[in-house]
Amino acid sequence: MRILLGVHQFFPHHYTGTERYVLNLAKQLQRMGHFVKVLTYAVIDQEGFTEGYASGMVHKNYVYEGVPVISLMHKEKPDDHTFCFDLIDAYLYEEAKSIFTQEKFDIYHCAHPFRITASIKAARDSEVKVVFMATDYWLMCPLGIMLRTDNVRCEGPEEGRTCLNHCFAHVPEDTMRKRVSDAHALVESCDCLLSPSQFLISLFDRTGFIPSDRFILSRHGFDYTRKKTNMVKGKNGTVTFGYIGTVQHHKGVHIMVEGFKRSATQNARLQVWGGCFHEVEYQKHLKIMAQQDSRIEFKGSYNFNEIESILQSIDVVIVPSIWYENAPLTITTSLAYGIPVVTSDIGGMSEMIKDEKNGLTFKTGDPDDLAIRIDLIATHPERLKDFRRNIQYPIRVEEEAFNTELIYREVLS
Repeated sequence: MRILLGVHQFFPHHYTGTERYVLNLAKQLQRMGHFVKVLTYAVIDQEGFTEGYASGMVHKNYVYEGVPVISLMHKEKPDDHTFCFDLIDAYLYEEAKSIFTQEKFDIYHCAHPFRITASIKAARDSEVKVVFMATDYWLMCPLGIMLRTDNVRCEGPEEGRTCLNHCFAHVPEDTMRKRVSDAHALVESCDCLLSPSQFLISLFDRTGFIPSDRFILSRHGFDYTRKKTNMVKGKNGTVTFGYIGTVQHHKGVHIMVEGFKRSATQNARLQVWGGCFHEVEYQKHLKIMAQQDSRIEFKGSYNFNEIESILQSIDVVIVPSIWYENAPLTITTSLAYGIPVVTSDIGGMSEMIKDEKNGLTFKTGDPDDLAIRIDLIATHPERLKDFRRNIQYPIRVEEEAFNTELIYREVLS
């Protein structure tokens, strides 16, 4: 098969969970004998672009870890706000349609439509079958995370009315109506919808945006070829907690830092791994919060290829997000290495981590409740052995790709 995987941003400049999902799937599908490319949008990269097929676009071809990539960019790049509401951008549609016409793909598998939404319509208009993986809530939520600007978790967009009331009062009502209409049309045009968590399926269904019977549950796999050694834990009296991800407000890092400060035990340490992207002031605030606590250490950005060496020194991973995380790569990776997780009790996080089984959950956004969990583990580190025994390891990326290939064949037939 000739397969094009679409994603809103990609390596080497972007490396969070969705990008990693696309990279892992692309490489495994290549190993299975398929021709695979990635279509993405250039957010940071500015060099090496040439004239696109469409008059308002430029594009660039490159290869990342053996995967060929087509990177698109407007000559006059819109801001993210425009991308959120002008879903069927005329230039991007023309550019993507030319790509589909010339390269003759069988399947377009879109993993995130932000910035490249028009590529879905371009695929359908080119008679290419479309598989859509919902990695977050962006089609029904212009912010993508169902977290209002007042930091209250959203119960549903109500066809855009909630969006206008709480997050986008400055957006004209007809603009919001058009976004909702275009999003519904795009969903209807897809041949198959996938989700890595049951929670995401239920949330789309509960809000009335997409009925649950449209979805196929498709769990993310882990590339176990990365796992070279077994983790040896509990050799000393200190319990090291770790955060691995982006240092951003919706990730709840401030809840974790505050919870750790309120922990009374002295045999606990916290390592915070990750860059902050544009949230520089938030990161500065966190460091000010933690500066009186010598147990907390900010380790900075990391390369995912070094994840094993990072996890060697971590006994427990904390995932403190305040939004409805879907299927966090951090949890998948931690479980693949046999490391228990303490996480917020909502979304796909509590679907992956069962309280008192393979880790602990705490009340979302509650640093006091998190502190209790930290103290429990630090004062009874023997509990970690029980949690490790109860870990059900994530499926292999090979199994994920095999299942995805079956879905492609079903769609094509």
